[in-house]
Amino acid sequence: MAYTVTRYATVFGNKKVVGMKITADAATQTVETGLSVIEWYSLGTFVSMASQTGRAVYINSNSSGIASNGVLGISGFAIGDDFYVTVYGR
Repeated sequence: MAYTVTRYATVFGNKKVVGMKITADAATQTVETGLSVIEWYSLGTFVSMASQTGRAVYINSNSSGIASNGVLGISGFAIGDDFYVTVYGR
């Protein structure tokens, strides 16, 4: 299964920005952002965040740890975790 991802794209100064509302349906997933390279990100809780420790978000790396520009590798989340991620890049 794939995470449920809702995206909105905008621009902040000279950076492309993609905001995403993500709902986890597995512990590990690779999420496409639509950017060619992610330069930084911010993670925020939305409705539910059952997993409190062991969470990891890797920029420009898929869920198996292989470098892949423009994606987020997400691991350690619980099924049903519902959260926001904002990525900045180009």
